[in-house]
Amino acid sequence: MKKQVARDRTKDEGAPTNPEGIQQNQALIDSNNLGLKNLRTQLYSAAEYFELSYTNDEQKQIVVDTLKDYAIKALVNTVDHLGSVSYKVNDLLDEKVEEVSGTEFRVSCIEQVHLFSII
Repeated sequence: MKKQVARDRTKDEGAPTNPEGIQQNQALIDSNNLGLKNLRTQLYSAAEYFELSYTNDEQKQIVVDTLKDYAIKALVNTVDHLGSVSYKVNDLLDEKVEEVSGTEFRVSCIEQVHLFSII
């Protein structure tokens, strides 16, 4: 219940309903996806670096500990990023659903007016 109230409060504070706002949301989601792709590249580079360091370094425990710290931070950042993208996609989907509901309501009103004009 608290989550829904907080979500509704946030949503009412400025969810765009105009086409420009929706396009901005879509661009933001696209840029978030690009951020995830960049993170993947960084993780692969880090893995290669740590692999080389591990095989060439005498202080293997330090390398392992550093790798664990890096991996944990990267995982937390990824989960946070995915949560942000998920929230934005949810908002965009809610906007579209509301738009369709509004359109259905207008069509229903037009049908009723048309039906009464025939009678």
